[in-house]
This record gives sequence, C-alpha cells and structure tokens, in this order.
Amino acid sequence: MRGLWIGCAAAFALSGCADMAANMALNDAQARCGKQGKQFVQDEVKKTELVVVSSAQVSGHCVGPGDPGYVPPRPC
Repeated sequence: MRGLWIGCAAAFALSGCADMAANMALNDAQARCGKQGKQFVQDEVKKTELVVVSSAQVSGHCVGPGDPGYVPPRPC
C-alpha cells in the first residue's frame, strides 16, 4: 500500500512569523491525513519572509498501516 501524496499545505502570517505559518501549515496537513485515518509524513518545509507577510509551505504525504514511514500509535 502506498502513501497518498497530499502536496503542499500553505499558510500566511504577519511578517516575522514564518515559524508560526509553518506550524499552521503542518497542522493543516496533519488534519487532512487524520480525516483519512492516516499520519502525515513531512518531506519539506519552505518559509518566506516578506516585508508585510510571511508564508510557509509544507509538503509531504499521508501514510497508513503497512506503508513505509508509518508509526503505530502507542497503547495508553
């Protein structure tokens, strides 16, 4: 079974907040995969700082049981 490519999740924030934008994009990507019952595996993060706004893009893919990179949940 192969992981589903989700492409890029992007977020924008005020200038100087590229890390916050990256976290927002990562949370969005994790939520998209979570809706499918899968985990998000991050491939790359790109951050851009502009005069007024910062942006970030997170690329990766979703993986489920049996896919390379899948980490089974820990029992409580």
